[in-house]
Amino acid sequence: MRGLSVLRLRCVAARGAFLPAGRRPRGTSEASAYAVTPGRTYEAAGVLVLADHLSVLVRDDWGGPAFVPAELFAGVATVVPAGWAFALDSGARAGRRTLWGEPVVAVWGYPTLVEEEGHVAALLAGDARAVALFDEACGT
Repeated sequence: MRGLSVLRLRCVAARGAFLPAGRRPRGTSEASAYAVTPGRTYEAAGVLVLADHLSVLVRDDWGGPAFVPAELFAGVATVVPAGWAFALDSGARAGRRTLWGEPVVAVWGYPTLVEEEGHVAALLAGDARAVALFDEACGT
């Protein structure tokens, strides 16, 4: 990633079994696997705080954007990158899981990730515009 400054993180694990049971993202089990490789360094383009876990937005081993639990990484850089934005979201008020999803409490990252409502959902759905904005933020 060569766009905005990014957080450099080293992957330490790639499976749900390495996550504390009470802090696994919804739908994640011990057998769940993420498309990241232990020992490899990734550059995070954003961070989401959800009701019960922290996820980082990285380009996964398949080349696409992925939100991966932060516990699967060790920080290599500890300064919030220049050019990132921050916002508290509706989940900060909800304070718990909802029936249909996990409320986002806070988000850091490239401006569109933070400022455009629906961008996270579009990114996860593989929306071409959202992925192009992610690619632009990453400099690819």
